[in-house]
Amino acid sequence: MSQGIYDKRWEQKFILPEQRAALLNKKREVQKIEKPILDEYQLEEMARTICEAMEFNSVLLISIYRDGFIEEVTGNVHYIDEVKQKLHVKDLKGDTNFIAFESLLTVGAYEG
Repeated sequence: MSQGIYDKRWEQKFILPEQRAALLNKKREVQKIEKPILDEYQLEEMARTICEAMEFNSVLLISIYRDGFIEEVTGNVHYIDEVKQKLHVKDLKGDTNFIAFESLLTVGAYEG
């Protein structure tokens, strides 16, 4: 008997939407990571890079931690709100992203 036929015989043919959503949520939970801890040197380096980018209006590649995943935003830092502890970043599409200081992971110059 062929191995392919055997697999198809015991495979589930139909799945309820609730089952599918639960399986996708479980898979997503497994893929989550813990937030990395940054030392003071990394924080100072990010602050210096952000200040230089604002001065020369250069594009940055910013990695942020959001809900267990690392996301990247590419754009110009438009404004630093020190009271709310947020960066206002205008990305390459023209959208404005509000990024909290505590969610920053890496900040670097965009090569592209």
